[in-house]
Amino acid sequence: MESLSSNQSLWIFGYGSLIWNPGFAFSTSRKAYAIGWARRMYQGNTYHRGDEKLPGRVATLIEESNSFTNGVVFRVDGKTAIATAVKYLEQREIDNGYSFRMVPVQIDSIHHRRRPTVVMALTCVADKQNELYLGPDDLIKMAREIVTAKGCAGPNCEYVLNLAENLRKLFPNDEDDHLFQLEQHVRMAKVRA
Repeated sequence: MESLSSNQSLWIFGYGSLIWNPGFAFSTSRKAYAIGWARRMYQGNTYHRGDEKLPGRVATLIEESNSFTNGVVFRVDGKTAIATAVKYLEQREIDNGYSFRMVPVQIDSIHHRRRPTVVMALTCVADKQNELYLGPDDLIKMAREIVTAKGCAGPNCEYVLNLAENLRKLFPNDEDDHLFQLEQHVRMAKVRA
């Protein structure tokens, strides 16, 4: 990541809890879309939202050519701020099975007549090769796991419900079938628990 810190600014794309809790200083943030990526709750977490016995499920990105993932892109300016943000993400994300990736991100324009701005942004992706990757499963089973799992940052269900709520507020016209269906199953499983 040394080459990133030599730049004067860095865009960082958040599609999970970074949306409401980035944890690093930034100059500006904008709604954005990672084109060609789908958000899936396939990554296991044994620290923030689960433990060794019952890993929580958190979001990752899966390459899917006809998809997009909405989120927030943060611009971090200055070598020191960039180095601090990257170090923070290493501890928060990379130590939990993610890898850094640079992805093209389309910034949501408030002026819909203008051509969209696309930037390369740093994000964190958990792929199938990492030891915490849980992969796809039946949504009802996933919801039961999510309702039961809890880590140092709180219950796993809180993460899923916060993510769905924040995305609806930021992107009221967008759908995320995987997340929103899982959210409904989590709400039903909570009632039964």
